[in-house]
Amino acid sequence: MKFDFANFPLSDRAFSERPMTFCEPGAARFLSAMLELTAIETGARKARETWQAAQLRNLLAHAVERSAFWRDRLGSRIPIADRDLATLPILSRRDLRAQVEAEGALLKPADKVGVREHATSGSSGAPVRFFVSEMNMNYNTIRSLAQYFLEGRDLTLHRTAVNYDRTPGGQGFIVEKTASWLGVLAPFIRSAANKEIKLLRADARDLWAELKKDPIGYLSIAPRLLDWLLQSVSPEEMKEAGAAMLILFAEPFDARIRARLSAAGVASRVSYSCEEVGPIAMECERCPGRFHVVTSNVVVEIAPGSETEVDGAVVGNVLVTHLHSYATPFIRYEVGDLASLATRCPCGHDGPVLANIVGRSKGLLKYPDGRLAPFYVPGNEMMAIAAFDDYRIRQIAPSKLAVEIGGRSALSDAERRGFAELVRAQAGETFEILVTPVEQIDWGQNAKRLGFHNELL
Repeated sequence: MKFDFANFPLSDRAFSERPMTFCEPGAARFLSAMLELTAIETGARKARETWQAAQLRNLLAHAVERSAFWRDRLGSRIPIADRDLATLPILSRRDLRAQVEAEGALLKPADKVGVREHATSGSSGAPVRFFVSEMNMNYNTIRSLAQYFLEGRDLTLHRTAVNYDRTPGGQGFIVEKTASWLGVLAPFIRSAANKEIKLLRADARDLWAELKKDPIGYLSIAPRLLDWLLQSVSPEEMKEAGAAMLILFAEPFDARIRARLSAAGVASRVSYSCEEVGPIAMECERCPGRFHVVTSNVVVEIAPGSETEVDGAVVGNVLVTHLHSYATPFIRYEVGDLASLATRCPCGHDGPVLANIVGRSKGLLKYPDGRLAPFYVPGNEMMAIAAFDDYRIRQIAPSKLAVEIGGRSALSDAERRGFAELVRAQAGETFEILVTPVEQIDWGQNAKRLGFHNELL
């Protein structure tokens, strides 16, 4: 094993000038953390599994000590050290809501660990509130950067991210720039600028004009936004504007679009994550469609007895245990996706690998003139209007959206109006919004309870 920095883009003042020091403390801690994560994920399987087992014991002990909900679920007759993960009950979103509503965060001020409340629906129509710790937020930042190191990517390129702004209403987009995208590593490593573009309701050509003002470099974007952008821009134009690699998240990525990008010289990589637990798996750079599980963060299982066949592949319900979820424990959490799980990757990676991930869906709205545009309604804003179990928005006609509010036999006029106004603010004034309370939404056979489904596409 060769370990050197001969070809590493160190800045001219990378090292500390204080006595008896090497790196600045912030950079040293960050580099140390990345080294630890990389050692766990790429090192010997036995060492990794021993570490994971210890972390699981720690998490279970914490949950049982702090939570009546978890004591009831796990019982107390079997010692924590002897618990087999596969024998523990599956955690649903309904279960999660019950724990959070009854107990709040399981980390308290006396623990001296920062805690923040978070709310999400992701692509699902069953929104949840939960708590994350400062450690979780720091981990997500470190692990995101670690992927560039793991793949040996050029750290001197620009980074550009396009995402939704969750502020309702408004037009256009918001642009935020910083001198570097490497955070506390910026003084240590030479890198280019970071640009964040937050979409309100924008025209694709206006977005493209902003994107190409600076070299794009690494572009982080959801597939639905990429689909929308590619209606106006070719992959060749993206290459000319400096796009080196697209990093896609949250949804399936069309193989035909991947091929078009590759032909233009633009690489692409998909990450698999959810807001509740952070990174779950990262796409293999040598075997597209296979995802190395982020074993420094999660343990992934396929629920026994859930197997079914989709497009010729046997898949089952994905269960995730977040090893660092001390604020709100996620133990055997059912994320709502289907996938197949293998013990190793054809590339040689000796660790668990997911493939054939299904259940994630693009959120594109089709307008009467044939245009497609991204559509997203934040789950936390739905929850702010009224209490409900789940919701579903369907486009049922070129200018009509149906909104079902689950777990409600009736809605007040104010609640009905609030839901309609929120959805219309995201879709546009031309849409008719039909809001209907239902005792239970008929999800059919869909494992993923999608918050939005377009019946026209």
